[in-house]
Parts: sequence; structure tokens; C-alpha cells
Amino acid sequence: MEADRVGVVCPVENLNAADAAAMIRKAEKLGYGSFWIGELVVGRDPFAMASFLLSQTSRIKVGLSVAIIWKRQPATMMNAARTLAGLFDNRFVLTMGASHKPFINRYGMNYEKPYRYMCEYVEKMKSAPFLGPKLEQEPPVLLAALMPKMLRLAAETDGAIITNGTPELTARVRAQLGPKKKLYVIMKMLLETDAAKAREAGRSMFRFYMRLPNYANSVRSLGFTEEDLAAGVSDRLVDALLSWGTEEHLRERLDEQFKAGADHVCILPLAVGAAAAGVPLLDQHTFEALAPR
Repeated sequence: MEADRVGVVCPVENLNAADAAAMIRKAEKLGYGSFWIGELVVGRDPFAMASFLLSQTSRIKVGLSVAIIWKRQPATMMNAARTLAGLFDNRFVLTMGASHKPFINRYGMNYEKPYRYMCEYVEKMKSAPFLGPKLEQEPPVLLAALMPKMLRLAAETDGAIITNGTPELTARVRAQLGPKKKLYVIMKMLLETDAAKAREAGRSMFRFYMRLPNYANSVRSLGFTEEDLAAGVSDRLVDALLSWGTEEHLRERLDEQFKAGADHVCILPLAVGAAAAGVPLLDQHTFEALAPR
């Protein structure tokens, strides 16, 4: 697999500077094409973190998935991305999204009519003035999108990023975006052949995600039922959303995503004993084994 088609998601929210730098340098040495960080509603500033990580490397791209639109004005979001693109040889990829109503409202922001708000947001980003040095090219901007309306809007940007899905979802999104837009897919993967251990690792994460309406509605659209969502998430759903097994099997699952239309797959090497609240533990063995080759 070519490096420019495979990235790695590495939660750095709780790492100190030295450990975060070591993590991205390792990803670059292993040959990954991109290194993805997230944003917590009241966590570290992800643009500052991306700047630090880019300063520690020379080749690998840093992707932000996802920057929360309610926290920044459109021009602020766009010009932060432009600043990083200009300073670090176009090695920054911005994806942005509306996040989830329970998180946004809990911290004093107002989650209301996210689709309409995002439509206006994207238009304002496109017209945002920038008085910094002229860029060779604009940084890529993608939307975190799962459902039809937001995907239609993603087709007006550089593309979309999706997560907690299957190759069927990837094919559906590709059809909606068309052939010219970029499609990034986050895959949760675990190099573990013990079914009980692998499923418990997945279940501890998906129990959290499936409480959020956006993700629950997405998996319902893929044919999963209330029984799959109830009582801690079914084995069937875990097996669909978490790729686990041998290295050969995991690479086959990666290929399925490319065949379904993904341009770039970002693996999240999930560890047994995944942490709560959606911040996973990283499995170093999976991280190393699935590096591009």
C-alpha cells in the first residue's frame, strides 16, 4: 500500500510534548502518509497542537478530525489552516464538523440547525480574506459527514471524512460525492485473534459512540437494528465497525475500503481496554504491523 493512501489516528490529547513528538516521528519513520489528531470541546487547541507536530517532522501530513465549527468564526478556521499550510509545505489537512449536541450545549455553546449553520459557514470560509504570504495552493478542507444533506454540502468542499462505517457506507458516500472529491475513511483496527478480547475493546468504544444520534442513525441506515444498539452493542455491530484478526485479514479489510471508493484510509489502532469517553488507547503492535509497505 502506498504511504499517501494510508494514515494513522493517534490520540495525543493526554500526551506530553515529548511523547506526542515521539509518536508522530515514529509514524513518519514507519511510512504513514498522515497523522490524525482530534479536538475535544474543552481540550487543547488542535491548531496549536498540529503546529507543534508538524514542526517535529519533515514529510508526514497532519490531519485534524474534526475541528468544531461552533468554537470558531469561519475566517478564523480558514486562516488557521492557511497559516499551517504556508508554514509547513502544505502538510496540513483540515476536516471540520458540527460535533454533537450534548457536548456543545453542555459547555455553553448553542447547537442549533447544524446543516443550515454549516452551509453559511462554508460560504464564509470560501470568501475569507487572508493577508498572509500568498499560498501556492489552498489547504484541503473536508467535512465530517454521514447523512445525505451534509454529504451534499461536502461535495461543495474538497470532500468528506467518515467514521464508524462499513465499505457499504463508503460506497454510498463515494456515489454521493462523485469521482472528483476526496473521501477519507477512519477505520478502527485491532491485531487480535481472540474474539472476546477484540469485541470487548470495540464494545467499550462503540457503547459511547452509539449514544450519539448521528452515529446511531448512520448505522441504522446500514441495516442495523435497535437490538444491535441495545445492551452494550451487539457482536454483529462490533464486527462490522471494528476490523480485528490477523494482519492479513486487517489488510484485506483495508483493501475493501479502497475498492469501495476511499482515497485515503486512516487507521485507528485500537487497544484492548479502550478508554472511556471516546478517547481510545493506542495499540502499538497494530500501529507498527499495519504501516504501509
